[in-house]
Amino acid sequence: MEISIREWDQSDLNAIQSRWLEYCRTAARSDMTLNADSENAMHRWLLDRFKRSSSIGYIAGNSQSMAGFLIGRIGEWESVPPVLEPRRIGIIDAVYVTEEFRRHGIASQLIQRAIENMRRANVVAVETIYEAWNEASAQTWHRAGFAPWMVHAYRML
Repeated sequence: MEISIREWDQSDLNAIQSRWLEYCRTAARSDMTLNADSENAMHRWLLDRFKRSSSIGYIAGNSQSMAGFLIGRIGEWESVPPVLEPRRIGIIDAVYVTEEFRRHGIASQLIQRAIENMRRANVVAVETIYEAWNEASAQTWHRAGFAPWMVHAYRML
């Protein structure tokens, strides 16, 4: 299975949207439902993100199909409240690999590509979020050098 990684282009947005919304439909908690305008909202968000110079996006795939994608951004962030000096960080918003291509190191390759890009852009740290109960995801991020820093806890009522 030959998979290559390339930068995203506008023609990738529909496939990203489709896969990301499918993930949202299957991975959401019981208190989360897609809104009636989710297709249009995702389309607008992806197009806006694609056009921003601070955004990064990578596609993993071959000539037949998209195996996965990564979307992130680079910028200056301040603490809230603003008591820390602003810092240049990278944020990885989404990494997705289709079921048939999982467990082949594709997510790790996408993450490494993003980190290399962010390092060249002089970021001091890279942040992401992932599902705490997804052991495969946690292992992927740990192997990439990520560790929990602040825990965002959640309680259903």
